[in-house]
Amino acid sequence: MRVASCGLLFILLLGGVVYAQDVETVVKGDEESTQFSSNIGGISIGYIKAGSQEVGNLAWHPDLKVGPWGLGADVNVALGENKPSGYENVVLRYVEYDDSKKGLRYGVIDNLTWGHGLLMRNYSTRVTGPVLLNNEQVALKGYVDMDKYVVRALGTRSNIYGVRLEERVHPMLTLGQTFITDTDGVTPAGTTEVQKVTGIGVDATVPLPLNLEGYAEWAQLIDHGSGWSAGLSWAMDLMVANAAFLAEYRLLDSKFVPGYFDSDYETDPINLSSAEATGNIKNGYLAQAGLDVLGLAKLNAIYEYYNDSEYPSVSADLFAKLPQEIEVTGYYKQPKFTNFRALTLEEGAIMGGSVAYPVNPFTRIVVHYKKVYNPDTAQVEESQYYELRLSF
Repeated sequence: MRVASCGLLFILLLGGVVYAQDVETVVKGDEESTQFSSNIGGISIGYIKAGSQEVGNLAWHPDLKVGPWGLGADVNVALGENKPSGYENVVLRYVEYDDSKKGLRYGVIDNLTWGHGLLMRNYSTRVTGPVLLNNEQVALKGYVDMDKYVVRALGTRSNIYGVRLEERVHPMLTLGQTFITDTDGVTPAGTTEVQKVTGIGVDATVPLPLNLEGYAEWAQLIDHGSGWSAGLSWAMDLMVANAAFLAEYRLLDSKFVPGYFDSDYETDPINLSSAEATGNIKNGYLAQAGLDVLGLAKLNAIYEYYNDSEYPSVSADLFAKLPQEIEVTGYYKQPKFTNFRALTLEEGAIMGGSVAYPVNPFTRIVVHYKKVYNPDTAQVEESQYYELRLSF
């Protein structure tokens, strides 16, 4: 059966080579549109190790784009029986429709922030699970832009649902309203308590001189307190680089946790009972900086500190294109309020990255690494994926 699967994969790949084409831009009068484009993706053969489980992997990554429609998938064929937890043969990486006024996407969510992040900041589904993507890491999100109003919606495999309304009241004022709920809830590591939390938020944003933007936000975790924030953000195109900076101060009561739905939520949620038990206010501040230099190097870093937290929280994402077309990516996410979590700072941190080395224009050697707490096994797991990737 495995031989037949491999044979089918190669037939599909070769068929894609023969028939898949990029259709160039069609110009009719003053209208210009791209009717169809496709990328048969690449085929790769590699080796995955997650904990004590390891297996060879043959993979194909096709992408298809037809007007506003798009689709991407991963087809994996295991070369062995000892497959890591979460390994899946067919993964629908994304399917979407987006015409710039309305869109619907089913796929991985990365760094999702609604409003200015007091309720949801940098929420991600990719950080859960193994280094190899699976269908548990995808979610559904959509939007409709009606000029004056923008409506956004979210639904995840873990039953988190949200809706957001943005109103462009005036060129000098934008208002936002957010609702998020987790119907299944989460269980903090080391406890048996299920936390089912619903949150609401309201925010206002105004443009200021010198490319500055001012904002204020209020949010409440129902039955768990509320908080306020106010800040300034700045962004500038510096010709050879794009730069951005944000600084924000937060006034929080003893029962409120800022950015409760964050990148740690699916793997290491904060224990609200423990956080509330101190009775201390949690005022603090957040600073964020980003830099993109000609697409050759990108860095985004966030620093948070709160009165009732033993350690500050730090996270960073980076990308660099080195000489000889070597590409390096990396990320590190350190949870806030570590003293209110069952995991230690080292156990709760999420880190990973990849290095892609080009052998020739069509072949790359790629190494992936990921370290994250797995709530299913109650262990911190390291996973690696080594692959030889062929692109067409």
